[in-house]
Amino acid sequence: MTINHQLSTINYHVTSLEKGMRDFNYTGNTVFDTFPWPQPPTVDQVKAVAEAAVSLRTLRREIMAANGWSLRDLYRTLETPGTNRLRDAQDALDFAVRDAYGMKDGEDTVAFLLAQNLELADKEATGEQITPPGLPVPAGEAAEFMSEDCVTVRKGERD
Repeated sequence: MTINHQLSTINYHVTSLEKGMRDFNYTGNTVFDTFPWPQPPTVDQVKAVAEAAVSLRTLRREIMAANGWSLRDLYRTLETPGTNRLRDAQDALDFAVRDAYGMKDGEDTVAFLLAQNLELADKEATGEQITPPGLPVPAGEAAEFMSEDCVTVRKGERD
């Protein structure tokens, strides 16, 4: 399970439980509103995550276009054992993210993030400054991290 998927799952369940919801509703535009960000990441760590993310998205587009696949079709290839460029690119992104967070090899991602979330909530409650959601670099350096590529859903592709 990738780090991004684990983060999505944590926030989805916690947010739903906090709101007293019985019918869970995952939304891509709110799932990351409350998860803890690296505190504070270095510019080099942010660059490593950004570069790995762009590389992953580029590879996904390349493979999907070459095979006429949807994103779902693409990620089904991870179920097959053996060498997989997508798996390697996802692993590179996961490594960059874990490094930015300061997670040790083999450390439980969910436990780490929940502990960090509690710690940051305590800091916020006392008025201490934390790194909020959003691009964690000085505004003057933000342009370096902006790209034109993005994930899009073509009409009729939703599964």
